[in-house]
Amino acid sequence: MSVKLIFVDVDDTLYSKRTRHVPDSARAALQEAQRNGHKIFVNTGRPLAYFEQEILDIGFDGMICSNGVYILIEDKLIYHKTVPKDVQKAVMDACVRHHIFGTLEGEKCSYFRNHDVNFHPHYGFMIQAFDLAPDMPHEFSWDHADTCEKIIVFSGEGSDMPGFLKELDRLNDVLDYIRITDDQYEILLKGHSKGTGLLNAAQYYHTSAANCYAFGDSNNDAEMIKAAGHGIAMGNACNELKAIADYVTTDIDEDGIMNALKHFELI
Repeated sequence: MSVKLIFVDVDDTLYSKRTRHVPDSARAALQEAQRNGHKIFVNTGRPLAYFEQEILDIGFDGMICSNGVYILIEDKLIYHKTVPKDVQKAVMDACVRHHIFGTLEGEKCSYFRNHDVNFHPHYGFMIQAFDLAPDMPHEFSWDHADTCEKIIVFSGEGSDMPGFLKELDRLNDVLDYIRITDDQYEILLKGHSKGTGLLNAAQYYHTSAANCYAFGDSNNDAEMIKAAGHGIAMGNACNELKAIADYVTTDIDEDGIMNALKHFELI
């Protein structure tokens, strides 16, 4: 059996937002695939500073973070880019003008604009994740924010997301953004995605995308699903992702990762 590369998104693919845990079946299946000689990777929008210990304890061969701008393989940093400081400041200023909250995410720290858990459901979910795991480096303020790799933003009561996006469009020579929902966007460096991260990892192992298997659930997984030879949407994935996937497995909490790895005879 030739070596395959397996890439998994985190939130609602590997890590259940309902239970706040990795399903036992997913952990066991990924580790079995690894024992079978395959390589396993996280491929996520999360920065390196935002991983619960139970995720790290799985023992991944590589970590592709912040939508492809930070790539750590076998404990070696092979790729890293950050948002230019002047561009970061322009986004922060636009957030203030349009009442947009969010997180500046980087290798060493996640900087939340504030600690308002009620402003937006996923913003609150992220805040509570850091409250539950205070060892993950974070600040609930942008006052001393250092360089970041990507920015995730949310709108709520009193926000002007269309106005904010118009300002982002003026930075389109440097930044791209992905719509997750109408009130949630991910902002990343132009030319980077989970798909470019996957291809960089494949190049590192001198293999092709045909030997890559990618799992995701959200719009920000689309480029990874399209880049992989085998794109797998979770049963709980958005309809847009299911439409472009090669295979749709079961829900994250219904052994989705394990069932797909069995389907493709990787375990």
